[in-house]
Amino acid sequence: MQQPSSEPTATESSPAISNSLGFTDVFTHQSFAVIDFETTGLSPTTDRILQMAAVVIDANGCVLDSFETIVTPEQPSEYTHGAEHVHGISEDDVRNGMPLGLAMRRLRKISQNSIFTAHNARFDLGFLHAESTRIGQPWIITDYVDTLSLSRDLDPKKEYSHTLTNLLEKYGISRAIAHNALADAKATAELLVVLLAEARQRQNQPTEEEVSK
Repeated sequence: MQQPSSEPTATESSPAISNSLGFTDVFTHQSFAVIDFETTGLSPTTDRILQMAAVVIDANGCVLDSFETIVTPEQPSEYTHGAEHVHGISEDDVRNGMPLGLAMRRLRKISQNSIFTAHNARFDLGFLHAESTRIGQPWIITDYVDTLSLSRDLDPKKEYSHTLTNLLEKYGISRAIAHNALADAKATAELLVVLLAEARQRQNQPTEEEVSK
């Protein structure tokens, strides 16, 4: 769920979320679990995950595995439906979804041995940490890849917006539908590959000092 702002920022993020990996670190990883959540709102404290998706890719962008489901909260009495106008997920969809505990275990299994990746990752991790703790399955991730941060690294002069929608348009990446967890995860996975390729290309280019010699 992309936040409704021109430049996404973290919302009530866990203090454990502290180490967004840069390009140097990312280049050493073999696979990435690109995650996206659709939620009832923006606060991990009061809102809930309604849909989750993961697309596992290798460093070349080949899809190794994927998982997607609508989520049913484990404690319906504490759940307030919301943001349907954004993601289109109905209360009936939620009632027929996969129980959160099972969905979280499936997500954890599919992303095992891959580096957690998302666009504006602190937002998704805030919900991951809150929801996993809420159901007694604490899952704290401190090392992760954030395509938002990586994109900003490639734009030191701040020449363009780094929202997911804007970056997909900039790089010509198609997305089946916005605010759908699987569609957003697939698009973010493609974006990661493009950003890595652009970073490698820039690393291989001579500096101004080298050119002047």
